[in-house]
Amino acid sequence: MMANDSSYPFGTPFWIETLQPNVSEAAEFYTQLFAWAVEDPGEGPGENTNVLVARLDGQSVAGITQAPGAVPAGWLIHVLVDDVDASIAEAQAAGGSCLLPSLEQNSGGRAAILADPSGIPFCVNDGEGVEGAEIVGETDSWSMSSLHSPDSRASQDFYGALFGWELHEVSGAPFSRWSLDGHTIGLLSDAGDTPPHWAVNVAISDADTTAALVESLGGTVVLEPFDTETHRNVVIADPAGAVLACSAEQSS
Repeated sequence: MMANDSSYPFGTPFWIETLQPNVSEAAEFYTQLFAWAVEDPGEGPGENTNVLVARLDGQSVAGITQAPGAVPAGWLIHVLVDDVDASIAEAQAAGGSCLLPSLEQNSGGRAAILADPSGIPFCVNDGEGVEGAEIVGETDSWSMSSLHSPDSRASQDFYGALFGWELHEVSGAPFSRWSLDGHTIGLLSDAGDTPPHWAVNVAISDADTTAALVESLGGTVVLEPFDTETHRNVVIADPAGAVLACSAEQSS
């Protein structure tokens, strides 16, 4: 991912968003879990309180949006595209599908929820009036996204055709690395026994403290804190059930 750069090129994941059945309750949870601030629901006449922007030190880091209809709570990545309708057609031609052709945006821009051939949802967004994540890779901000796929070859073909992503093996690692124009933009791993999904990962300072705080706020620890070579991680779900991965860098 390109850190702290608001000028994202087309084809790059540039924004994360959680769809929620109750935006104000989700905002209360995440502002207590992370050092985020959001506009109070109902603040300002005529404001669209179904779409909130979470900020860290005054800079945008994530969206909290009313889930349409029966769409369950969850976290989604947004990929910046030049033309949403063209991306929908290209995704369908490559074996994907369109789940929701128009997602409400405060800016007046357009976003759509698509699914890849394995049924894994993600968003395309024309970026109209949206800067994208202004802070990434720092504590309490988006650090990485990882596709957990049941068919790595099909994923490689689909995202390569749609966005021009290239996949690179990482020696000795259980994952491969997505890149665009030489920049790392995400990871790909085998879904194994977990449901296929795009995992959104937020950087934290302490996984054990985060796990305890999540439970005290009414959320759930989906996967207890565990160690990898470089990070201590925890997978959590907010009170509405949206799952989020969190990782604290191990001190050397």
